[in-house]
Amino acid sequence: MNFWFLIICFGIAFILQYILTFAQMKSFTAYYSKLRRRGRVAIGKVKGGFRAGCIAMFAIDQNGIILEGGYMQGITVLARVKKLNGFEGKDVGRLTQADCKNLAKPLTKAVLEASSNYNVIMGGGEVVEPQSPLQRLGNIFTAKKLKAHN
Repeated sequence: MNFWFLIICFGIAFILQYILTFAQMKSFTAYYSKLRRRGRVAIGKVKGGFRAGCIAMFAIDQNGIILEGGYMQGITVLARVKKLNGFEGKDVGRLTQADCKNLAKPLTKAVLEASSNYNVIMGGGEVVEPQSPLQRLGNIFTAKKLKAHN
């Protein structure tokens, strides 16, 4: 009896997680589309793991001047995109820590990453995606296996 109850609870939790994740992605996609209609979009993200992660995005004109910004910050799938004020009219490629003085630490990192990503792309480079914690853990075990075989 307890086994089936646990299976049903896990099933309900999985379905609820799926629905909430879908709603969060829909919110992000709608806001991204809104920004995309205004021009190019610079995006920066900070993965939080067990802390709050953050995504910052800016609609920019052909000169890299910010037209509008938004961000999504939180730990859970209940986070939604909010408007990010105070950056309109600034050059996205020249944002500094001083421009972010009143923002939370994860949001500051995401804004500065959006600026960095913009500079990399405009310089003809490609943005390298940092490894996830699970990928880093896998690399540790792979390295240990290679050492054991040598």
